[in-house]
Amino acid sequence: MKLLPFYLNDSIMPIYRTLLVLAFLLGFSSLLVGLGFAIFTYASTELSFSTSAYHGLILFLKGAGLSALFGFIGFYAFWKRHHILYENCRKSHTAEYCGELGFFNFA
Repeated sequence: MKLLPFYLNDSIMPIYRTLLVLAFLLGFSSLLVGLGFAIFTYASTELSFSTSAYHGLILFLKGAGLSALFGFIGFYAFWKRHHILYENCRKSHTAEYCGELGFFNFA
């Protein structure tokens, strides 16, 4: 049976859940902040609309990139943990490994 690596222990999994929530919030907020920044710079400075929109787009892309990175790390950890538990369940057919999978088999 494959043992879970130290970074997939039950004590560390809440960090990955937090990363997934943070990724969702960061992606949503970066959209609003980029749009708000573009409107604010267009209204308060003498920059053209295209320049203000460009600066807002760059700000949005920075947030979206961080959001994608956090989301990838979180989903990869959950997928890898589930995959290892599924393989252990498939090979052993005991309640020790299969009990953690629940009703769903995503692998």
